[in-house]
Amino acid sequence: MAKNILIIDDDGLVTKSLCSLLGKAGYSTNASENGFDAIEKIKDTHIDLIIADIRMPEINGVQAIKRIKELLKSKNKPDIPVIFITGYTDSKVNLEAKELGEVIFKPFDYQEFLKCITNYTGV
Repeated sequence: MAKNILIIDDDGLVTKSLCSLLGKAGYSTNASENGFDAIEKIKDTHIDLIIADIRMPEINGVQAIKRIKELLKSKNKPDIPVIFITGYTDSKVNLEAKELGEVIFKPFDYQEFLKCITNYTGV
């Protein structure tokens, strides 16, 4: 069965591109354009890996992931690995993100990105 990856990014072009790339690599994807939608999806969907943009309106990626991790813990569900993607290199929120998962800076090399995903999914 294909590993299921949740992509959280407010930029529809990024979301569409990552869904296409990961689909071609054999992954199943779910997309959320904001953190609140992602939190809802986690409640009903089995997710093997989360890819989240850090900077988003309303609730940023770090805040969304913290809430997701709290939700998983309260339901006694296993933690989900996280890869954050960002175009901003000098941000203190990046340090927070590094405490919760891996941080990759945009633009990134797709082959290296897929290798990173394989490290977490085993596929």
